[in-house]
Formats: sequence, structure tokens, C-alpha cells
Amino acid sequence: MDGPLDDGSPSLNGRRHKQAVALVILSAAVISTSGILIRSLEAATEWQVVFWRGVSLAVGVFVVLFIQHRGATLNTIRSIGWLGVLGSMFFGGAMIGYVLAITNTTVANAVFTMSAVPFFTAVLAWVLLGERVSAITAVAIAAACVGIALMVGDGIATGTVFGNAMALFAAVCIAFFVVILRKGRAVNMLPATAIGGLLSAVLAFYFMEGGYQVSRRDLVICLTLGGIISCMGHVFFVIASRRLSNAELTLLTLIEFILGPIWVWMFINEVPNDLSLIGGAVVLSAVGGHALFSMVKQGQP
Repeated sequence: MDGPLDDGSPSLNGRRHKQAVALVILSAAVISTSGILIRSLEAATEWQVVFWRGVSLAVGVFVVLFIQHRGATLNTIRSIGWLGVLGSMFFGGAMIGYVLAITNTTVANAVFTMSAVPFFTAVLAWVLLGERVSAITAVAIAAACVGIALMVGDGIATGTVFGNAMALFAAVCIAFFVVILRKGRAVNMLPATAIGGLLSAVLAFYFMEGGYQVSRRDLVICLTLGGIISCMGHVFFVIASRRLSNAELTLLTLIEFILGPIWVWMFINEVPNDLSLIGGAVVLSAVGGHALFSMVKQGQP
């Protein structure tokens, strides 16, 4: 794994920065298809989806780790320490929350709510790491809260409160995971995603009704969700996150939250309510505006 951003010559750093940007864009685009894939399932229950997605993600990430580290794979896994284990618990919680959100509310409501992750992260980093929250960040957080409140109101009106609550739960779990990634930036935290996948599968196995067996079609979709979509997306993100600023990561990952509702609108005609669209627009504007302001302030291109 490459070291910090300032290693090597300026030209080398510039090339690695561009590669990191490309990886995050690819990660966001790939993960944005998760909603439409879950909507394409025939009969698999939400807990069966969590189970197979978690197992296949874990297998995929462990394969990547073995390719990267060969005989040192076990040492790489051990190196995450207690901090990585804690991170894996939050990552597993996020995986569960995401599936329960997608299956109990619209894809738009779920992903728009989860797009507020940077603000949950900012609050947690302030509380846990002592990072200062600027005035502009506070304003953006307030705006995002208004947008989320609108979507929660839409959830109350349409009977999808549980799905909205699960989206919030997933967002908070991801925020904790991101803070842990930031805290353990010097360590390869990729194993934490694999362990998180296994933890989500174990919990799902406990709650599953009807066993783990699903139709061949649903199994292929679930394995694609975990072993390809989630694995590729999170591997790319974890690698790239070590070379990009928080503002850049925030702005680029908005691609996921914009594309997700578009896919379900194009292919299965799932159209969110006006209130949901307004709330989502407020959250995305707050996130994107804050990221752009931060980049300008830091003098980034």
C-alpha cells in the first residue's frame, strides 16, 4: 500500500492523486448500482441478502488481501488491532442498515439520507478526535438536517419510517467507520471491511427465516452485490482515501448518491415523492457546496 500523500516527487504524487480520483469515481459509480440490483431480486428476504452479501464481500476482500500480501496476509489482518475490530463492527452495521433501508423505503430516500455521512463524520470527529467544526460546516450540517427532516416527513406520510431510520443508522455507522479510518490512517484497514462483512452475515443468519437457501437468480445477484460491487467499491475507496482530502472524497462520492436513484427511475420507474426530492436536493446541495468551499479554501484544483 502506498504511503502518505507527500511521498516521492511532485510529478509522482500528481499521478497518484489522479489515480486516486479515478478510483473514487469508479467506486461511487459501481456502488450506485446496489439499489437497482436489490430491487431486481425475486424472493430473497432482506436478511438473506445481508447474509450472502456479507459472506461474498468478506471472501472477495480476503482474496484481494492475499493477492496483495501473500504470506503476510495474516499479519496484515492482525495489524488493524482493536481499532480495526471496532471499525469492522460499524462497517457490518452499515451493511445491515443499508439493505434494510433499501428494502423498506425508496432508493432515493435511502441514498439521499446516507449522503449526509460527511456531516455525521464531522460531528463525530469533533466529539472523538477534537477536530474543530467551522462555522460553514455548522451551517451545512443545519441545512442537511432540514433536508433529512423533510425526507423523514415523507417517510411518515408514506409509511416508510423504518426504512428512513435504517438509512440514518447506516449513515451513522459509516461515519464512525470513516473516523476510525482517519484515526488509523497509517494502517491498512481493508481487513476491517472483510471482518465487517462476516459480522453482518453472522447476525443475518440469526434473524433469517426460511434458511439461507435462495433461488439461483437471487444468489447470483447477492453474490454480485457482495463479491463484486461492494468488494470493488470499498477496496477502491479505502485505497484512494489515503491520497485524497476529505473535501475531495466527499465531492466525488456524491456521484453514488446521484446515480443510485437515477438507475431505479430509468429501469423500474421508481419515482420518489416531491418532498423526498426536495429534501434530497437540500442534503446534496449542502454536502456538495461544503466540499467545494473546503477545496477552494484549501487551494485545491
